[in-house]
Amino acid sequence: MSSLRSLYLRWCCQVQDFGLKHLLSMGSLRLLSLAGCPLLTTTGLSGLVQLQELEELELTNCPGATPELFKYFSQHLPCCMVIE
Repeated sequence: MSSLRSLYLRWCCQVQDFGLKHLLSMGSLRLLSLAGCPLLTTTGLSGLVQLQELEELELTNCPGATPELFKYFSQHLPCCMVIE
């Protein structure tokens, strides 16, 4: 899956921080939707800054997506549109 460009995991209620770690090796990922994933924490989500090629990150209805996290993403992923 090293050439995967888009991944939609919307409303996957079993996705946890541990699972996000597997996404970090997907360097070609441009779009990632984690909307409605209730088990993701701020700590787990913050690791997504390693995906420097991301163009769009959707985090609506994620309890771990805090205002501080959005600010962190704006500083470390300036070319990525983060959807709150």
